[in-house]
Amino acid sequence: MKTAAVIAEYNPFHNGHQYQLEETRKETGADFLLVVMSGNFVQRGAPAIVNKYARTKTALLGGADVVIELPALYALSSAEFFAGGAVTLLNRLNVVDFLSFGSESGNIALLESCARILAEKEAELNSAIMPLLKNGVSYPAAREQALAAAVSGLGSAFASDISPETLTGLLGSPNNILGLEYCKALFSLRSNIRPFTLKRTDRGYHDTALSPCDISGSGADGNCVSIPGPASGSAAAAGTSLGAASSSAPGLASASAIRKAMSRCPEAVRNYVPEITFPFLTENFVPVTEDSFSHLLHYKLLAGAPLGFSEYLDCTPDLSDKICKNLPSYTGFTDFCGLLKSRELTYTRISRVLMHILLDIKTPEAFKSSLADRKLFVPYARLLGFRQGSEPLLAEIKKSSSIPLLSKMADARFLLDERALALLTQDVYCASVYESAVTCATGRPVPNEWKMSPVIVSRPE
Repeated sequence: MKTAAVIAEYNPFHNGHQYQLEETRKETGADFLLVVMSGNFVQRGAPAIVNKYARTKTALLGGADVVIELPALYALSSAEFFAGGAVTLLNRLNVVDFLSFGSESGNIALLESCARILAEKEAELNSAIMPLLKNGVSYPAAREQALAAAVSGLGSAFASDISPETLTGLLGSPNNILGLEYCKALFSLRSNIRPFTLKRTDRGYHDTALSPCDISGSGADGNCVSIPGPASGSAAAAGTSLGAASSSAPGLASASAIRKAMSRCPEAVRNYVPEITFPFLTENFVPVTEDSFSHLLHYKLLAGAPLGFSEYLDCTPDLSDKICKNLPSYTGFTDFCGLLKSRELTYTRISRVLMHILLDIKTPEAFKSSLADRKLFVPYARLLGFRQGSEPLLAEIKKSSSIPLLSKMADARFLLDERALALLTQDVYCASVYESAVTCATGRPVPNEWKMSPVIVSRPE
């Protein structure tokens, strides 16, 4: 039995994700596809567009066999710890043969070689990066320069795989960065999981247009305007935007573009998500954004200001002081991010820090260790859902995994020790905070996370 894994947010699940699952299954010969997915909050420091159960169902309908939740501690972390936590979870299951991810490079040998250098030369690279940052160089550019210098100093050892010239732009692309972090985590764990990458050729992770003609939202009468989708075919499936075609043609767009379109007119994304998932996605869509938590965050900031925020994940003493200094000017979550943003501090970094404060996520000791000494704490695998027919994979996980598979939340107190149960309780708290915003928008009561069951989807005939 072969199993391939994907680490994802599916925010939301779209045609490009379905293509990745299909190609991964075909290229690796996998019998099962296992997904580790973020819960209700995602890595850029924001709430997911729909809750984790709705996103789990769309993933299962779109081709995944099993979906396991990535704990919020890692789902809301920087690329290094997002990848490290997810890879550690997969490694501890002891059933995964391949880890599949998209990358702008598409060159797995290059990514693996660079990841090895990043892991082995961590101290040297950090020393080289610091002066560049002080001179105003962005972190990705500084790391790329430091890596190029390290490659030059290695002589012919890596000549067949990489050279300083091949690194141009490598660390400025978000999927390359994540791919490197996945490979670095696999290398540091000495994992038997083999990395596999599909080349991304779309217009960009942050592209916010559904097509060459940007979305217009709604017409003068308030009804949705029809948005033509790009042509289908192999190039579109690989992620390339090919221009407008008939409104019935499936197309590719970034998750950012789809989220933007859904906030204006959910119908506009019909051609960009799998047909089978569209009704379920739109039925569960409730506009929840960072600003849905503005009042809760303001309360947390006011309450915490006397002691500062340095103990929260990713929050330096300087940023803590800046938060406290600017607190009298607070008007809302996103406005406050803009107020705190600077050349050294990106909007995403600040948004993550504010989410850490809101959700009471503090810096674990393991995050302070060097890569060589780091032992990330991933003590369970919470099952969010599965497709019928994937029972052999679930049975193999239960047999081989070094951590318990939580299929019933009621069993957690019997299966987990005190520290592990505290991490799970943090996930429950994060889910409840998210659902409180949904309750404010809809009037529906907050569901009891301890009583939620995995999503089960029938396997297509």
